[in-house]
Amino acid sequence: FTTMKLTTVGNPPTLPDCEPRQLVSDLFHALSQPLTTLRCSLELTLQQTPTAEQYREIVSRALAQAERVSWLVTGIRELFDAGEASSGEVLELQAAVQGVVSDLLPVTESAGVRICYLPRSACPVRFDAQRLRQGLFHLLEFAVGSCERGAVVKIELAEAGEEVVLRIVVCGDRVSCDQEPGELARRLGLGIARAIFEAAGGSFLGERSVGYLGVEVRMPRCAVAAS
Repeated sequence: FTTMKLTTVGNPPTLPDCEPRQLVSDLFHALSQPLTTLRCSLELTLQQTPTAEQYREIVSRALAQAERVSWLVTGIRELFDAGEASSGEVLELQAAVQGVVSDLLPVTESAGVRICYLPRSACPVRFDAQRLRQGLFHLLEFAVGSCERGAVVKIELAEAGEEVVLRIVVCGDRVSCDQEPGELARRLGLGIARAIFEAAGGSFLGERSVGYLGVEVRMPRCAVAAS
């Protein structure tokens, strides 16, 4: 692949996927749906005497809704925790990205998605190691989950003055829409990643169009990489 030219994105159209207020609103709206279904199922059970088969069906449906509630509550908690500031150490972002890319290879191979990673330097940043991995994993998982088989996820990492720039571009025939199954989970992951990077002093920019998705994360560059 030809090396991408890193440029500053000037006032890009913000990705609606991870706007904090809209994302939190959508998550709570999604939470109300299984709670309502669960309540209706229990009320129906009290109003009539179901057969054994009907009872099993009601319990099975209620369990599925309870699991949905549990997932949403856990996700909301992780989203709020991601925005908390934390202490860190000097880490090589290049190595951290490489580690997450390696871990995601089985997923990308199964999905028929190719990753092109173009690091230019170690790119030292100050970050908590666990939170950095969490943010990168959610970010790359969102990128991979937003494209179809045959698409390419291009990752470029470089130093630009006093900043480190991580840019991820998804190119393919189609980038997923908000209405698709699993889209809320992808948006949640992206929102968590954004909160983690911004809490560490970074900035987050994104743009989306037909067949294209671009995300750019900028973080302060440290003078010396960890030994």
